[in-house]
Amino acid sequence: MTLVINAIATSPDAHQKVDLAIDIVLGVATLAAAVGLGILLRRLLTQRLKKTVLDSWIVQTLGALIFAIPALLGLIGALAIFNATLVVATLKYSIGGNPATAINAGWNLIQTILISLLSIGIARTMHAIIVRKFGTSRIDINMRTLMARILYIIVICIAIFFILTVWNVPVGIPVAVLGTFTVTLTVALQDVLKNLVAGFYILVERPFFIGDQINITSGMITYIGKVEDIQLRATILRLTSGEEVSVPNLFIFSNSVINNSHFGERRSILLLTMPQEQFDRDAMTSQILHLLKQYTEVMDHPEPTVMADSFQDGNITLNVRFWVATTQVIDISGIIYELHNLFPHANISVKEPI
Repeated sequence: MTLVINAIATSPDAHQKVDLAIDIVLGVATLAAAVGLGILLRRLLTQRLKKTVLDSWIVQTLGALIFAIPALLGLIGALAIFNATLVVATLKYSIGGNPATAINAGWNLIQTILISLLSIGIARTMHAIIVRKFGTSRIDINMRTLMARILYIIVICIAIFFILTVWNVPVGIPVAVLGTFTVTLTVALQDVLKNLVAGFYILVERPFFIGDQINITSGMITYIGKVEDIQLRATILRLTSGEEVSVPNLFIFSNSVINNSHFGERRSILLLTMPQEQFDRDAMTSQILHLLKQYTEVMDHPEPTVMADSFQDGNITLNVRFWVATTQVIDISGIIYELHNLFPHANISVKEPI
């Protein structure tokens, strides 16, 4: 029995299996340690950068890069422990007969990736700083949005020129290509360019701001909603019915726009029509004004008014006018319902909704 055990222990196959098991354990341990180190470095970096003005996108990108470096080294080390010959052969095959060219190409690729990631992150960060951090200044949201987008484009263009420099591409070539491409686009995308010009005009002239409620009317088409965003090509509205609509800026530029939020108050007018014989001027006026004063949303100044609007076919039409703050929401149906209870024989309609 002892001889059998010694024979197994000293056999070449047993040694190979033991060595293979040790290599696997060491490789897995190396990879696990590298991944753990990468996770730790990423967590420390992201926690530190979250307290800065950097955009979350660039923070996560830097975190991924700092994680990838030890993880990649750990993977190479684990493969080298398991089969060093395979790793060396792979590197030789990748480099080929001209190591300098392969190394330069790889380094240029790494620089391109880093420049792209950093430029996008910097552009997003500066966009967020201008739009959010400048909110306490006197610069309005439209101008901040325009400045942020122009700066974003400038940063990306600078990054593109840096990338061309890395690959030793003459600047004249992309400029010539860009010129030809621009002429083609100008002819093919005239409507899009018109919308871009109109969007630039809206951002500069500021007929309305993000957050305002506007009415856009063209013939039978009417859009009423809150401005969610002003883009270069289109303006995003949230309609009063809840849908989101993208209105081309050229449509806004070419038609009349009513800004319901420009002033601090808005007017509502209700029309009451009833037979003249049932009309009591003093009593009805007092009842209507008393009803309106029960609603805290109705403003005291300008004061609510009740006026005769017309006499026709034995009927009188009253004009009930009151004002509410622009930011207030009032259930006008409640007022109509209570007016109907007071005057059940009157026809009530809304002339100017809130």
